[in-house]
This record gives sequence, structure tokens and C-alpha cells, in this order.
Amino acid sequence: MGGALTEIESKDIIGGAMTELSPYRTPGDALARQAELRGDREALAFPETCARLTYGEWHEAATALACALIDRGFRPGERIGLLAESRIEWPVVQMAVALAGCVLVPLNTHYRRDDLAYALEHSRPRGLFLARGFRGNPYLETVRAIRQRLPALELAVVFDGPDGDRPGYGELLAEGRGSSAALPEIDPDATGSLQYTSGTTGFPKGALLTHAGMMANAWGISGRLRVTDRDRWTSIIPLFHCAGCIMCILGTVQRGAAYVGVSSFDAARMFRVIEDERCTMLSGVPTSYVAMLEHPARGGHDLATLRAGTCGGADTDPALLARCAADFPIPGLVQVYGQTESSTLIALADCEAPERFATCGKPLPGARVRIADPAAGAPLPPGEIGQIETAGPMVMRGYFENPAATAETVGADGWMRTGDLGYLTAEGDVVVAGGRLRDMIIRGGENIYPVEIENLLRAHPAVSDIAVFGLEDGYYGEIVAAAVTGGAELTPDRLSRYCAGRIAGFKRPARYFRVASFPLTASGKIRKTALREMAEAGALDPL
Repeated sequence: MGGALTEIESKDIIGGAMTELSPYRTPGDALARQAELRGDREALAFPETCARLTYGEWHEAATALACALIDRGFRPGERIGLLAESRIEWPVVQMAVALAGCVLVPLNTHYRRDDLAYALEHSRPRGLFLARGFRGNPYLETVRAIRQRLPALELAVVFDGPDGDRPGYGELLAEGRGSSAALPEIDPDATGSLQYTSGTTGFPKGALLTHAGMMANAWGISGRLRVTDRDRWTSIIPLFHCAGCIMCILGTVQRGAAYVGVSSFDAARMFRVIEDERCTMLSGVPTSYVAMLEHPARGGHDLATLRAGTCGGADTDPALLARCAADFPIPGLVQVYGQTESSTLIALADCEAPERFATCGKPLPGARVRIADPAAGAPLPPGEIGQIETAGPMVMRGYFENPAATAETVGADGWMRTGDLGYLTAEGDVVVAGGRLRDMIIRGGENIYPVEIENLLRAHPAVSDIAVFGLEDGYYGEIVAAAVTGGAELTPDRLSRYCAGRIAGFKRPARYFRVASFPLTASGKIRKTALREMAEAGALDPL
């Protein structure tokens, strides 16, 4: 790759020919093939509830559910919601919806009444599968309370047994097992999922993702991670998140591997799951890896089966990945970059590539990436920080019933503006270097990228974790602030002296706050907008 590179398209070459984006047209095709090839092999394991399914059992249950939906009048293109913690029924419903040609609407398990009402009113699902509740969040009770606002909802199926006129999951399975319904032919370019964004600011938007785009994304990811039918992949990322239901579930099913699920993240429980289930793959986010690295119980567990994994987020520190690779160990841990709107990932390195800690690697097969000036939109050369943009078949069709937001995000030329800051190396690797465009701090006309400061201060021996954000200032416009967790010996003076000589004076935090924990999105990313609001409201304790 030459030094004048401004755009990179990835092609994985095997035997002199570019690989297919996926050998499977749809999720149902992949599941049917695995049931044929390895029907007796374990495909799903949820050890907390002692629930397990082979590929044959998974395919049989998903087909039965799909037939029951068809018998009840569901047709391709109709939307079906799914509201439950990560549990064995989740991927069964996911595949059943795909087999029936319907559109899956995964719902965030952290949603409360207003959030859930918005998502259900906006997506207007005809069907809904749900748990009664999880960790104090009463899903069924909430749906009952807002039922009159959901005229499109005709069928609500409760996982934990029937509820009045609402059939239970087992009842619907029994219906489908006695059905003679024929499954429809599925167009791989049809919408397969309406996937809501994390919604850290304002109401979330629903990205419309195609079967082909999701399958290509998961196939490309699992290829870079060298997943085989002998792998056992676990993750702290919930299944409603695209990294859960696309990267992990569609990645494992296409490779014939097994998915090992947990209902929620707990560091000590993850150690037990990895050890007992002999997991070979682990996916998480920086905050989860920090928690596991620093947990006192880690040394008491055999985690040697881990060979590879993923860590994603704008605050991913290469030094953290190197520590995980050495100390877990997870030798094939890679930094990844993606967005819901791109069907999950945009770029990641091969799990044995030397650049896998410092960069996000090259774009996935079929994906194109360029760096653009955030103001002018002009492409930038390698090494210059700008907005990351991507194009290709994995980019969403648009936001559901939101043409204004779609036009703002995807240009007429098909390039999607990610809102993330980064650059391309001369070799074409993606580096997420500046965090979110909206998180960039402009102090007295100087652009400041929080990730640079976070990576520096995270290396301080007394700092456990840190989030850098901007605060309004009457003179500079914005000043740099930092929220930290760590030892009692931390003081603003010590941290400032640590920064001295390492970064420019204008980049050093002017205010420090101590927090016991960070406000997080459902996927474990720090919500800097919430930190900013808390600091401005006087709700954070000064360090």
C-alpha cells in the first residue's frame, strides 16, 4: 500500500481467489447445514440454567417455532420483538424469526417503561417473545401497562410459562411440532433485523440490517479469528447487542462452533464458565477486561483454554490488550472496531497478526474505509485523524422510518459517517485514535482527543480506569476533565506531574473526579455524556 492511500478495501486472498463474503445465504441456511453435518454436536450451552442444545435440537426447535408463527398468520417482512436476558431460548427465537422470513427486533434488557414504550411503539412488532423479568426489571408487567399503546401487537409469547391469554414458549413449540407449514424462501437481501442503537443520547434509532450483510459480517469476523468447529465462544456482551446476536451467534453457527452464554457479566462467574466449559474464545469491552484483570480470583482458575478473543470500544488501550494476552492468557486477543449500522464490525486484525493490539486491522472483506475531514468531508491521507467512513454491503439499509437521520448518516454516494475519529496507517490498518467526534474536546481552538489522555493516565500505577470528557468553560470554551477509579493515593497533583513532559499542557485535565463506578451502556461502554452531566450538576466528587 502506498503512502498516498486515502481509502482501503479489504480482500482476503486464499488460494489466489477472493473468498466469498459468506457461503450461506441466510441464518436458516447455516443452521440447517450444521444440523446436517454435526447434528449431535453441542451448539448452545447456558450453564447457569443447565440448558444445552445440539445443532440438531436447535434446528428442530427453531423450525417448529417458525412453523407455529406461520400457522398463526405471520408473513415475511413482519416484525417480531425479543425482550429477554441471554438465555437458551434467545438464539432459538432468533433463528425461528429468520426461518419464517420475519424481522427480528432485539430489545435492550435495560429498557424501562419509557424506553421500552418508545421502541415498541416505533417498531410496531406484530409479535413479541419476552421473559417475565430480569434483575428487578419487570418486562411482562411493563408490557401489560403499555399494551393499549401497541395496537399492532397481536401475539405475546412468555418464556416462563403461559400468562392468561398469552401462550407460553413451550405451548408454541408444541404447536409448531404438529404443523405441516412450509417455510418460505428467504431473500438474503431482505431486512433480517431492526437493531436499535445504544441510545446514549436521545432516543435510539433502528438500523435496518439485511440477512446477507449480517452473515457476511459474522463470516468475515470468525475468519479473522480463525474459528473452527472445535471452538467454544463465550462473551460478556448481551445477545440483544449486535456483537452478541450477529458476531457471536451467526459467527459460531457458520463455523459449526459452540456458543456458551451467560445472562449477565460478573468477573468471578466468567472465570468459572471459561474454566468449566473449556472456552477457547472470549469477547468483551475494555471495562470488562479491566475488571477481570484486577479481580483477585483470576489466579485461582485455569483459563489456559482461551486462544483468541475480541475487545472493542473507542477507549480500547493497546497496553490493556497486551496485558490480557499475556496474563489471562489470551494470545489471540484483537482490537476490533464497528457499529450497529455496519452489521457489527468494520475492521479487525487476524488473531495472529502483530498489529492486533495497536490497530483494529484492515476492513472486513467487502468493507471499504476512508478517513474524511469532519468539517469539509474531503478524504485525508494516512496518519491524519478525521472521521471514519465506511461503505459496502454490510452498511445498513437506513434507519427505520427516519429518513432525516438516514440522510445525515449515509451520504448519497453510499458512504456512512460513523461519528468516530481515527486514521489509516500506510499499510491500510484502521486506528481509532480520537474517540467519538462528539466527545472531541475543543479547548481554545485546539482539538483534544480523550483517548490519548486516557491511554496515558491508565498506565499510572494507581489508576484502575479513567474517562476523559469536556466541560464548558467561559474562557476556553471547554476544559479537560477526568473521572477516575483507583487507589486512595491518587491526587490531582500527582496525576498532573505524571502528565508533565508526556503530553502538551493544554491536554492535561484541569479537573479530576473520583467515581466508584462508571455509568455504562448495556454493552459496557462508558457513557461520557452522563459523566459530563453529573459533573455539571455537582454530582461527582472532586478528587
